[in-house]
Amino acid sequence: MADSAAMAARLWDEWTPHNVSKLVADSLPGGDDDGRRLVVWLAAVHDIGKATPAFACQVDTLAERMRTAGLEMRTAKQYGDTRKRAPHGLAGQVLLEEWLEQRGWSPRTAMAFAVPVGGHHGVPPGHEHFHDLHQHTELLRTPGPSEQLWHDVQTELLNTCAAAYGVEDRLADWQAVRLPQPVQAVLSALVILADWIASNPDLFLLIPEDKPRSETERIEAAWRGIELPPPWSPAAPAETPEELFEARFGISEIRPLQEEAVRLARETPDPGLMIIEAPMGEGKAEAALAVAEIFASRTRAGGCFVALPTRATANAMYGRLRNWLSNLPGNEVRTVSLAHSKAFLNDDFARDMRAGARTIAAVDLDGTPESLRSVRNDRWTAASELVAHQWLRGRKKGMPRSAVQRAGAGTP
Repeated sequence: MADSAAMAARLWDEWTPHNVSKLVADSLPGGDDDGRRLVVWLAAVHDIGKATPAFACQVDTLAERMRTAGLEMRTAKQYGDTRKRAPHGLAGQVLLEEWLEQRGWSPRTAMAFAVPVGGHHGVPPGHEHFHDLHQHTELLRTPGPSEQLWHDVQTELLNTCAAAYGVEDRLADWQAVRLPQPVQAVLSALVILADWIASNPDLFLLIPEDKPRSETERIEAAWRGIELPPPWSPAAPAETPEELFEARFGISEIRPLQEEAVRLARETPDPGLMIIEAPMGEGKAEAALAVAEIFASRTRAGGCFVALPTRATANAMYGRLRNWLSNLPGNEVRTVSLAHSKAFLNDDFARDMRAGARTIAAVDLDGTPESLRSVRNDRWTAASELVAHQWLRGRKKGMPRSAVQRAGAGTP
């Protein structure tokens, strides 16, 4: 719980683009401070559903120790398939909603805030799942003498997290908030990422280390080890439209459509959705990328995703996207992704994957970021090495990476 909370804090402070964190902050009365507290707290409590008989019964030796402490439960075999009605995400959402309602929250508001807990494995539970679980409450707390003890343990964990992560004094104000669905989605994404990082045994070792480390040292080493790239932060291009298209695309004579797109992107009061319609060959793609750069600088967005209808069109756009990225000003690392199921067959993307395979030590005890890249056999590194950018190219990770970092092309 503490590791997930710590990773959520680092993600919020150092990785989440301004426009994404602002979306969350604007929905809460305390602004950015409330947003940070909420993200960290949700990451801390996201696995509260594991403090239930349905989950705890899975390892006999650990379950027996809990029974000895008074927490009765059946064996996994005795529960049988019934146990599947209480996956820990669903159970956690139910427990968190109960806890909030006991503090005066309405069921609707409690559900909105608890959605990231229920959906932290990718899919929020549906109404039928809640209905099934409410028919089998023995999966949450074993009926009988230990039922109250189960409740006390769950409440103590939630109370402790609320106190530790500074939300106790915010709950009264938050209960009046109607949390929009886009904000629920962002919170879910950040909780999922924090959970993935904190669950990585190469970053947070599961075996005792020869040299004990403080909590701060563990967190710092893990964050250095994953080495997530910072979000895109483009400056507003100062060039004229002609100079901009020459610098970014090598186009010496721009079309009226492209010039007008740049003008509108710079002058529109609130950058949002720009729709460009024109025949083939009029330079719509280049106009769109130029507008994306201007809009990103104005809204402090952290990335760009180019959505195409097919793998073939995404592959064709990928090369043009790479050229645009290579011509952007600045010397920072540029990251790009091709997001479809056959991306690894694309020669350009395969080369980019190899070029981005920077081997770094995961959990160097005393090292600086520089030594993490150079001291590969340090005795305090994990047995296996990580490739941070490869980690972000894993299953379900490419889209968040594209949206937050530099750019990506793919099928929606």
